[in-house]
Amino acid sequence: MAAAGVILAFGTLLYLSIRGVALYIVMFVATTIMALTSGLPHGEILSVVWRSFSDPGTIQLALAVMSIGVFSTVMRQSGFLDRTVSGLTSFLGNVKAAIMAVPALVGTMPVLGGAALSAPLVDKLGQALALPPDTKAAANLTFRHGMFFVFPFSTSLILTSNLTGFPVPRLIAKMWPMSLVLWGVGYFALLHRVPTAGQLLSDAGPRGEREAAATKVDEGMERDRGQTRLLGLKEFLVYGGPLLLALTLGMALKLPLWLALFFGIGVAVLLALRKGQPLPSKAALLKGANPGQVLAMFWIMAFKSFVEMTPVFRAVVDRATAIGISPALLAILLPMVFGYANASQTATISVLIPIFVPASASEAVRLGFISLIYGSSFTAYFFSPLHMCQVLTCQYYGVGIPAVYKRNWPVFAGFLVVLGLFYLSLVRL
Repeated sequence: MAAAGVILAFGTLLYLSIRGVALYIVMFVATTIMALTSGLPHGEILSVVWRSFSDPGTIQLALAVMSIGVFSTVMRQSGFLDRTVSGLTSFLGNVKAAIMAVPALVGTMPVLGGAALSAPLVDKLGQALALPPDTKAAANLTFRHGMFFVFPFSTSLILTSNLTGFPVPRLIAKMWPMSLVLWGVGYFALLHRVPTAGQLLSDAGPRGEREAAATKVDEGMERDRGQTRLLGLKEFLVYGGPLLLALTLGMALKLPLWLALFFGIGVAVLLALRKGQPLPSKAALLKGANPGQVLAMFWIMAFKSFVEMTPVFRAVVDRATAIGISPALLAILLPMVFGYANASQTATISVLIPIFVPASASEAVRLGFISLIYGSSFTAYFFSPLHMCQVLTCQYYGVGIPAVYKRNWPVFAGFLVVLGLFYLSLVRL
């Protein structure tokens, strides 16, 4: 009965995810199936759900997801996100650096299909380098998603922390090389050989005119660079101040994430009032608070409780080990398949982390399994054709997903190398 329930729960979860059903409904249905096939009395089932819902960690997780959504809404609708991006771009004073930094900064705002927000900015920056549409699309996707491994307010990191008990900074300290792959490999694959603005000018027209135009551009840029960077830094610090404050309070003072973000929201509101900027409506704030996703966090934690109680997964892992398939290899392959099909890293890690991370193992072993599942699920989610960021980015630039795959294959190869290294380090423990 339990085994049939697990198969049905996972099959339903995968099917509903592919069909685009809201995550809270998906997790409610999957949890209900797991509960009713667990063999527990109805009273005990309700007790498990209540303990999961009322656990302080679950409440903190729900508050964090809600505060992230409200903060993002205030920053976007007040125009502060755009001003923060423009300030950072001016401060960097380098188009290639800006193309990398702008999607990453916008990526701190966790919005479904959020790459569509940075696509016009990357498009404008890419025109200065004469980048083709498929390269701009690949750059927008690649540089945006590197934040998944190092940004303390990443929803996926926060969920993983609550599922495993490891603090977010500890997870970042383990998984930062995956960000390095996205940004480093992405730079060399997409931007390294692209000529600068001065080089582009020097390749157009008669040689004497080309050199004179390029020299004029370089001299003008050098003359204005200092002042432009100073103004850009000021704009970045002022309009990015709410985000910087929230990061400081959360990391330096160890405030709960939701509380640090609410301080950031308060500062953003005061700044908007002072600058005469529009504030979101009540309807926009309610939508931005992600009530559906907040509710999903409760059902994810209840689902986790039933997964931990069933003997089915332990038996499957033991059976796979007996026939020569290591749990570490399964921790790569299953998230890859599951995540590619449902295009949701949140759903994938919420389901598979409780299965594969052994609670009684050493810290090093647990972190090893977490890294494999997180990295593999991200890889599948990032390259999934159902990934909304990918869909909307390709629509904006008018390119097909295969064209983006062709540009981003070095990033995929880099991730396979990193996952292989994490795998080797885990099996040696």
